[in-house]
Amino acid sequence: MRLAFALLLFANLAWYGWTHWVASPDGAAAVIATTSTPGPGLQLAREATPDKASGRAASRPGNNCLSLGPFTDLTDAARASTLLRENKLQPRQRAGEGVVWKGYWVTLDGVPDRTAANGIIERLRRFGVGDAYAMPGDGRDITISLGLFSERQRALRRLDDVKALGLAPRIVDRERSGTVYWIDVDVVPPAQLPDAARLQGEGGRILRLEVKPCGADAD
Repeated sequence: MRLAFALLLFANLAWYGWTHWVASPDGAAAVIATTSTPGPGLQLAREATPDKASGRAASRPGNNCLSLGPFTDLTDAARASTLLRENKLQPRQRAGEGVVWKGYWVTLDGVPDRTAANGIIERLRRFGVGDAYAMPGDGRDITISLGLFSERQRALRRLDDVKALGLAPRIVDRERSGTVYWIDVDVVPPAQLPDAARLQGEGGRILRLEVKPCGADAD
């Protein structure tokens, strides 16, 4: 009985010694090695390399969209679109409201009444200015139209002719509001727009062609 108890006690002591003094150092080392191995850790966005920091925000090409116009006539807009296609471009036409420059307007302002206006118009017609007429009004400070010109030089000649009669005309820009047409087109180098003179409307309908970034006419 005592021998059996002694053997059992010895076995327990041997097992305790093995697990705590022999096997555990290797096991602990394994645990330490596992938990202390450096990992990737956290990384701030500013510390990331450029390709990782950008992610899906890849660089985009520049905006090459240009708007041409305003056109007051659909025929002129269609003609310009055809010229753009001949230059391997893809025009997109759109309509909107806008102010269109019509020309250089020569006027005589401050005429006191209708009687005085009729007398001036008669003098002008005798002098060869046949397109003079009084603008509609309330009879006070009447304005006399002396002609609308697409070229400034022609307007200046009319100005000088009327001044020769002792009058004091002036030149102003004539504009009107209404429906206008724009053509949007992407011009990516080496592609380029055709000569602006070829895009002008027939009969002088398009007098001032504008080329601006897309959307600028909506500001």
